[in-house]
This record gives sequence, C-alpha cells and structure tokens, in this order.
Amino acid sequence: MLRRREFIRRAAVAAALLGLPLARAEQLFAQDPPALPPRDLYGTDPDRYWAELRRQWLLAADRINLNCGSVGCTPLPVLRAMIDHLLSAEEFREAPYPWFGYEENTRLRELRDALAAFLHVKRDELAIVRNATEANNVVCNGLDLKPGDEALLTDQEHPGGRCCWEQKAARFGVELRYVTLPKPPASKEQIVELFARAITPRTRILVFSHITTVTGVILPVKEICALARSRGILTHVDGAHAIGQIPLDLYDLGCDFYATSPHKWLMSPKGTGTLYVREELLERLWVNTVTTDWRNYALKAYRFSTFGTSNLSVMVGLKAALDFFHTIGPERIYARLHQLATRVRDRVAAHAQVQVVNASKDEFFGGLVSFEPVPRVAPGATTGGLQRVADECAARNIRIAGGPERIRIATHIFTQPTDLSAFFDALDAGLRA
Repeated sequence: MLRRREFIRRAAVAAALLGLPLARAEQLFAQDPPALPPRDLYGTDPDRYWAELRRQWLLAADRINLNCGSVGCTPLPVLRAMIDHLLSAEEFREAPYPWFGYEENTRLRELRDALAAFLHVKRDELAIVRNATEANNVVCNGLDLKPGDEALLTDQEHPGGRCCWEQKAARFGVELRYVTLPKPPASKEQIVELFARAITPRTRILVFSHITTVTGVILPVKEICALARSRGILTHVDGAHAIGQIPLDLYDLGCDFYATSPHKWLMSPKGTGTLYVREELLERLWVNTVTTDWRNYALKAYRFSTFGTSNLSVMVGLKAALDFFHTIGPERIYARLHQLATRVRDRVAAHAQVQVVNASKDEFFGGLVSFEPVPRVAPGATTGGLQRVADECAARNIRIAGGPERIRIATHIFTQPTDLSAFFDALDAGLRA
C-alpha cells in the first residue's frame, strides 16, 4: 500500500510539472517503468531494439520531434529520478541541505565526479551551472580585458554565446572580430586557416562553438585550440550541442574553457549545464553572481556554482541522464544518431533544389544536418526558399528548426525510421510545390 501511495504521489507531481493529464501521468508514473530492451537484442535485431527503446520517452504518437538540438527529450528514468528527489527533498530527511546553489553536498559531488569522468577532466575544474548561456557569461564577464583587446568569434554563434561579448564590447571597448565559416567546409585545414588569418596582435581569446547552432557543423576544436595556444591566446568553446552528440575529451581538445547544455543531446532535465575551467585559470575569472564564497579560491571551479538557491532535483536528473546514457552505451548512441543523420544527409543531397551546408564529410556532422535552398535567399527572409518545406512539416506535426533560409534536422536514438519517412515525404512535397 505504501509503494502504491508513493507511485500515486509521483504521478500527481508529474502531472503538475509536465502538464500531463492526471490519467496519463498515473499510467506512466504510478506503476513500474517500462523495461529497457535486452542488450543482446541490439546484435540480433537492431531495428526492434531501437523501437522498443522508444517506450522510454513521453513522445506523443501523433507528433514527430526532429529538433532536439534546441531542447532535448528526457526519458522516463530521468524524469522519475527528478520527481522522486523533488518529493523527498520536501521531506527534509537528507542530512545535507537539499538544494543547489550554495555549499556542495553529497549528490553534487557524485554528479561532478561522474561528469568529470565523462568529460575527462578533474572534478575541481568543473562547475555546475544551469545552461551553456550561463557558462558562457561566466567566462565572458569573468575575464578582465582592456579597451582595444579583441575577441575572435565565428558568424555561426548562438545568441547565448555571442551576446555577452557584444555587451562586453559595448561596455568596455573590447573589439569583436568574426570568422565567416564556409558552408559547407572543404577540410579541417580550411577552417583552421581562416582562424589563423583572422588573428591579430590584439586577439586575446577565440570564442567558438564545438558544433554550431546555425548549421550543426563540427569544428576542428583540437586544431583551433593548438593554434591559439601557440600564439598565447585563450580559447572558450561553446559545447552546448556537443555533450551527448559526439565523444568528448576536454584535455585532448586542449581548450581553456568549455560550456555545455546537457538538456539537448544528453537528454537531462532542462536547467542543467556545466562549465570547465582549466585549473591554471581558475583564479583569473571573477564570479558573475556574488554571494558568500565569491573569493573562496579553495572551492576551485565550484566557486562558480554558488549563486543562490536553485533546484537540486534537476541536477539529480542530470546524474540519472548520465547513468541512462551509460546503460545504453555512449558509442552505441553516437553511432545510431549519426546513422540516422546520414540517411537525412543522403536523402536531402539527392535534391538539386537544396544544398547541405554542414555534412560534407563524416567528420563535420554528428546528429545534425542543415540544408539551404539553391539559390539562397536573403538572411531574415520570411517567404520563399524552404518555407513550403517548413509548412509541409508543420502540417504533418513534424517539429524542425528553420524556415525559408535554412532547415536543420536533428536525429536521436528515439527517432524512428517512420519519423524520417514522414519528413522525407514533407521534403518532397515542399520542394515539388
């Protein structure tokens, strides 16, 4: 009876948090969760394996989500972990303070240890924040730069990584320069050379995405960071799209700062993020949100996580997302989402009316494929171009990113072949029109 009451209570919270009808919430949360497919099924019948795994998400049967690059889809085991902690935290049974934003507690140490292992860094170099935008702002606003110092960005940065630098330029006279990325790139060397040409004696930091939000191109981070290091220039990488989409080893990349949003491809709850700060630079950054421990350098990177009362339950969900990711298998996940994205790339590339702008080679894409009309339309256009494709997707309840100027498709492990078939039908119909 006690277990049943706990399930019902969880269902009520799920209904309130997720906006589900109570009957649907009870169906999903007031009973044992659906079992994961047997691991050996992957080797004998992979299509069935992925079809059965789809049961781990709340995804509506009459909708198709091909835009997890904006906001990811969190599986049931992660939602349950978050909801269970939300309930238990309000009982105040835990000895540590059951919230997040002040001193570190047991759950946060476990999370940071797991993330550090996943990213191949030291725990003391890793701060927990609420998204990549916050992490990007910690670095931008935390660095002392003089008027005339330059930051070098690309023309494909997300506003969450670009606008803090625009404000810094407006307030403090820092100058911004931009690298125009090729669409599509021909080689890693081509991209690195563009950065090399854009660097000047006043360049102090390179700011660029690991995987850009505009086209989804994977930039050669290791080579760009090596270039910067050889010239005594800092590197800050916006990795919002990278964590969970491609393997990450931050030490191997050689960057100085790295931001992530695990709610996208790692499928964690919304409101979770990480910031890596290379150990030698920890005391060089000022904190953005100031409270008791703002100059307690003994905290190392955790100094940037002390910004006031925040929701620990979503961070418990982030730990559960890491566990879920490892249970399925990172390499299996990376291979599957790239396999599906390759199907998209090949089908889109068969149409003469469009051009794929990121996936010119395997090394330039993971689970994101972007394409533009031929000829291209003016930036900011609201009609023409690919608008009819976007309209066909909307009519079929297919969620995508983009419009007349460009469309970006995101595939993940919950994506089914039938989802792609529906998108291909919409693509064909839109281009015929």
